[in-house]
Parts: sequence; structure tokens; C-alpha cells
Amino acid sequence: QNEVELMRFCFEKLGLEVIGAVKSPGFLEGGDFYPVGKDLCMLGVGLRSNVEAAEQLMREDLFGTQRVAVVHDLFEQDQTRMHLDCVFNILGRDVVILSDDVIGEESPTRRLVTEYIRDPRVKDPKLGMYKVIREGVEFSRYLIENGYTIIPLTRQQQLEYGCNLLNLGNGNIIACHSDACREIIKSDAFKGNIELVEFESITAMYGGLHCSSQVVRRRPPVEQFGN
Repeated sequence: QNEVELMRFCFEKLGLEVIGAVKSPGFLEGGDFYPVGKDLCMLGVGLRSNVEAAEQLMREDLFGTQRVAVVHDLFEQDQTRMHLDCVFNILGRDVVILSDDVIGEESPTRRLVTEYIRDPRVKDPKLGMYKVIREGVEFSRYLIENGYTIIPLTRQQQLEYGCNLLNLGNGNIIACHSDACREIIKSDAFKGNIELVEFESITAMYGGLHCSSQVVRRRPPVEQFGN
């Protein structure tokens, strides 16, 4: 219950300025948030993080991107897939992984995207300078439309934290699931490097590599690969 204040204390000890915090009734957990670049970020909402948090961050102009894609988990909300990083991850500038059972318009566990765009002319009391430009877009279709190649992983691989890997930037990935690594390496779309690490002591406590990380500073990627 005191996580926000604990993290504020830690960041201040590190000399990092805290410019905002999500307040109730908003809830946001880090496994649901992905910075994609200067233009776009993604936020999963459903079982843990909620729409109120997304609206609060837009209203206070804290996302820092031109577009915000809110990825709704409307049909499943399963504890084993509580965050967006349980079923999805970004491997590079134009390649992602996604659990295969959430792919497609007919999937009973599909995710749907509402996309917002920042427009300084807009002064919305709920969304600030953001406005909805489209909604109800199936997630895999949204990814493809934004130039991503999808490497599908099976539900079993997903349940064993195959999606919950960590992108270190510049094409460097660390992962904790050997079969997921093989699927990624087999794809011609992936041009980076992937390192398999032992992480069973953490996955046994229902956490993965991405779950266990906290980015506090980001450097611009080199031209060859995205962060």
C-alpha cells in the first residue's frame, strides 16, 4: 500500500526528480507501460492498471509522447496475464513478440486499442491536450499498422514468462525462457542478440525479467536498433 511513497523516497535518494504520481482512483503498475519512442507509448489497462490512471497522465501531460495507445484487456483479466508485459514485448524498432492466443479479431482473449493524440489546441477537462482518434482496434492489427513484425509465442511459453524478457536497447535482449529464445532467433525479423539467463528463483515468485526492472534513465538508441 505504501509503494508510491517508498519509490518516491528511493528516487529522491538517487537524486531523481519526481514530476508526478498517479493518484486514486487511478492505478498503474509498471508491467503495463511501454515507452515506444518520442511519438508513442503504450499502456495496458484491465486487471491491475486502469483507465483512470491513463486519463490522469494525459490530463497532467506526463506521458511525454505525441500518441498514447491504451491497450484494453476487456475479455480475459486473468491473474497469470495481469500486465501487458505478460503477453507482449518489444524486441526492437520494428519487431515484437505477442502471445498467439490474443492475436486476431476472433480471439476470445483479444486486446483492443484506443489511440489518443496530443493536440495543443485541445483543452479537455478529462484528457487535457489529448483526444481520441480511434478505438476498438484489435492489438495485433494496430501493431502491424505501426510497422511491427509479430513473432508469436504459444500460451504455454507465455505462462512460463517467455514474453517477460528485458530489452536493454540496441538489439540486446536478456530472456529466461529457452523455447521463447529459439522462436525469436528463428525469425528473420529479429536482428539483435539474445542472452538466456537463469531466473527460476524469481519466476517461482510470479515475476519475470521485465517485472524486475526499473528504468530510471534512457539514452537515445543508436540508429541500427530501437530501445
